[in-house]
Amino acid sequence: MPQVLLGLDIGSNAIKAVLFARKGLAGGHILDALIMNIDDYGGLEEALKKLGENKKFTEASCCLALSPADVMFRKVHLPFRDDNRIRKTLAFELEPLLPVSIDDVVTDYVMVPHDGLLVAAMTKSNVAGWIEKVEAGPGKVSVIDVSIAALAAQIPADKYPGGGIVLDIGARSTAVAFFEEGALVQIRSLAFGGVPITEALAQDLSVSAAQAEQKKISGQLPAVCPKTEDLCRHFCAELQNTIEFMKLNGSLSNPPAHLLITGGGSLFVPLQQELEKSLALKPETLDLLHLKRLDIDEGVRLQPQVMNTAIAAALRVPTGRKSFNLQQGTSAKKNAGLSAGGQFKWIAIIAGIILLLAAVNQALDYKLKTQRLDGLKKQIAMIFKKDFPDATKMIDPVQQLKTKLEENKKGFGSYKGSSEATVLNILKEMSGLIASSLDITVYNFSYENGVINIKGEAKNVDEITAVKSELMKSKYFKEVTMGSTSLVKDGGKVNFDLRIDVQ
Repeated sequence: MPQVLLGLDIGSNAIKAVLFARKGLAGGHILDALIMNIDDYGGLEEALKKLGENKKFTEASCCLALSPADVMFRKVHLPFRDDNRIRKTLAFELEPLLPVSIDDVVTDYVMVPHDGLLVAAMTKSNVAGWIEKVEAGPGKVSVIDVSIAALAAQIPADKYPGGGIVLDIGARSTAVAFFEEGALVQIRSLAFGGVPITEALAQDLSVSAAQAEQKKISGQLPAVCPKTEDLCRHFCAELQNTIEFMKLNGSLSNPPAHLLITGGGSLFVPLQQELEKSLALKPETLDLLHLKRLDIDEGVRLQPQVMNTAIAAALRVPTGRKSFNLQQGTSAKKNAGLSAGGQFKWIAIIAGIILLLAAVNQALDYKLKTQRLDGLKKQIAMIFKKDFPDATKMIDPVQQLKTKLEENKKGFGSYKGSSEATVLNILKEMSGLIASSLDITVYNFSYENGVINIKGEAKNVDEITAVKSELMKSKYFKEVTMGSTSLVKDGGKVNFDLRIDVQ
């Protein structure tokens, strides 16, 4: 008997459900599909309960696909790829990156090509709340995934080499997934969708929202719709800035080679044209029915662009590692089957384990503190030896280093360089070489052991390159090397590092 799966795509306005019968490891056919407008049933919980009245949907294992706006995403870098080691270490790496306690979240990850992990996190209360709502309607939840991640997991790497972007343009938000080598790289959620397009059209055409929606669906639009065009152009600019930022910080190894679009908003032709113009990529409409060669039972009607996410959720393999599963064994129902005697027995066992762990913890804590103290002593000795190699014995390292520092200050003007390469001469030389027209701000300058390190801020990367070229003309400098660059959080400027080796 084929395995029957239910894919649920829950958005802000509607529930989309697909009932899918799997045959073997790949393939199968869609048994049923429907769209439920949440407002028509008086709310999400009532709509899910109504769905649960259909016995066909209650007998299937459910994969729930949620909006990325409900999930936190973080990039984590670990020096290993073993799942057991990752699971043991991930919480410590993730804790300072989250706005809530690590004990209050459920996490899962996918491996990013070449280096790092993309981690999804959701509060336990939110996960339990979703499970409770769905289990009160259609039935048991086996997987909780992110909608756009479930979609991207179905993109075959051999058909779309070089990586690309998946856009799921919904009613009020657009989910964006970046993929390379058949794996997720990053996920974003942008405030743009079919409803804002309709509202802009209504203003351009001076008609009601309902009339504008009909015009949008039919495609009967005037040659110029300024507000609608501005809205689409702003969205494309925001997407383009996201791509440039990811290329700059190394999240994307190469420019995206493919642009796959889905969702109700993807049917709007002027948006498709603006995407192609802005990104220099021809949008390809994603159709999982055709891509996965799925059969549909007679009488079932569905539009792939609208139902792709629900189809992807139904195709989701519970044990797969290409996407997320935030279910993680969390259950909305508590086990009430233990007797009082059984509860007392388990309480006694747990109490004994806690006492044993407390004793072991005390012993380990003392050992760890001792090891840490020994480690700190070794580090102090290494630092002392590095900065004061002439010292025959370390007695009071702080005072000895202070004395050495005062001695170095006296000769700082020609510190480990030629007699001409004093700090004042170097600063004067740099001031004369760097053109005043360049928008350069230096906020950190250090000179030690014949090496100058500069940290600063520039208008763009071209200006940093110009500064490097001018400094190479100095008679004092042997080599000028540009280090890492990154975008400033507020504004369009670029942080940069320069290393200069003095003659």
